[in-house]
Amino acid sequence: MTQRVPVIERILGANDRLAADNRARLDAAGVFSLNFLASPGAGKTSLVEQTVSRLAGRLRLAVIDGGGKTESSGKKKPGGGKAA
Repeated sequence: MTQRVPVIERILGANDRLAADNRARLDAAGVFSLNFLASPGAGKTSLVEQTVSRLAGRLRLAVIDGGGKTESSGKKKPGGGKAA
């Protein structure tokens, strides 16, 4: 039998508040941002590399790598490893 349990407090409430603050600050600065979340090996780094290579010179770009290091991701530097 399935039973519904009411959620009294969001477990990630503090994270949600920080994310909302980040979005507000980026919006106020006129910054368009993307956040890629996926399992290791899903192709996030390749997607970022292709996007940067195709848009470089046309837009101001920056890449922030906030993820953990896996064996495959540690070998690549999105954006060519240049400072943002």
